[in-house]
Amino acid sequence: MTQSHVPATLGRTTDAVALSTTTTHQIGPMLRRRRREMNLTLAQVAGSAGIASGFLSEIERDQASPSVATLIRLCDVLGISVGSLFTSNQPLLVRAGSREKMRYGGQMITYELLTSRTANTMAAIMGELQPGGMSGPEQHTLNAEEEFVLVLQGEIVMQIGAQSYHLYEGDALTFDPREKHRYLNPSPTQVCRTLCMITPQPR
Repeated sequence: MTQSHVPATLGRTTDAVALSTTTTHQIGPMLRRRRREMNLTLAQVAGSAGIASGFLSEIERDQASPSVATLIRLCDVLGISVGSLFTSNQPLLVRAGSREKMRYGGQMITYELLTSRTANTMAAIMGELQPGGMSGPEQHTLNAEEEFVLVLQGEIVMQIGAQSYHLYEGDALTFDPREKHRYLNPSPTQVCRTLCMITPQPR
């Protein structure tokens, strides 16, 4: 869920978390290319996004993974949508064993892209949260029209503003991702799996 993506949750330590995957969707070079297109320095972008220049350099070299909230701030500074970083030219058929893993921050959580994502189409993302896992340490918003979350296994707490929703297997929630939100797996023992559907805003 990240966007996010994407869904959301929260803490500063999340910024240092890098997902260990063999096929990650590398967003660092895309951010660097956009920064250079705008003739902005590392210090300018990092300062506007509220992070250190060294950390931004690591993100651009795919040596660190930003939290959802940090990625959103970077995209805002660079004038691009989070969804544009995950555009895929792969065929629409996605085999279970070949899903593209997404580098999207968070704590004890992995994301897999299930669709070929473009700016004006639905994006489907599979999330797996380990016990105690969360999408990030801060509530965040996504520049999208609608977000749908279905719990496939386990349980998840969705926090949207001051409201909390405790969802169990089979439960679903649809909400406006432009509202601040976050999510976490409250179980100390059970993995939570979710299916998240996001409708980007039309351009």
